[in-house]
Amino acid sequence: MKRSRLWNLFLLILLAAWLGTPQAVTASKVGNKAPDFSATTLDGDKVALTDYLGKKPVYLVFWATWCPNCLKEIPEINALNSKFGDRLAILAINVGINDSADAAQKYREEHDMQYPVVFDDGSTISSSYGIVGTPTQILIGTDGIVRYRGSKTPAVTDVEKHWEELSGK
Repeated sequence: MKRSRLWNLFLLILLAAWLGTPQAVTASKVGNKAPDFSATTLDGDKVALTDYLGKKPVYLVFWATWCPNCLKEIPEINALNSKFGDRLAILAINVGINDSADAAQKYREEHDMQYPVVFDDGSTISSSYGIVGTPTQILIGTDGIVRYRGSKTPAVTDVEKHWEELSGK
């Protein structure tokens, strides 16, 4: 009996700590400011959210090589990249769980991912966005506000429909 209470207390404290972290609360809701991050793509390019703010919307795709739904989304993300690539920053962020940078690079080449890929070593970016499953997709306006969060790639027509809100124009 005593052990069960201690275990329940431990779980309650753990849950309270997680819910109390600003990243988990802030990043999980549409309408909130997106957490800043900086990283290096698999091609060696430095990227940061602040590079794009005020210039173009940002589309983050959190994925993994072992995620079957992530594979299904690649053609749709490639279509977004073809249509908006010059006006929309697309970054695929491998969550780094049960994966490696080498595996992510090989997967990218095998599946013709036509957009930059970041390997989130230590899952720092993923944690700051409160990612708990893949795929998770986040669309951020030029103002740094999260406009979409979901598990499905937004259709090209939906992005076109909401372009003014995303771009601030």
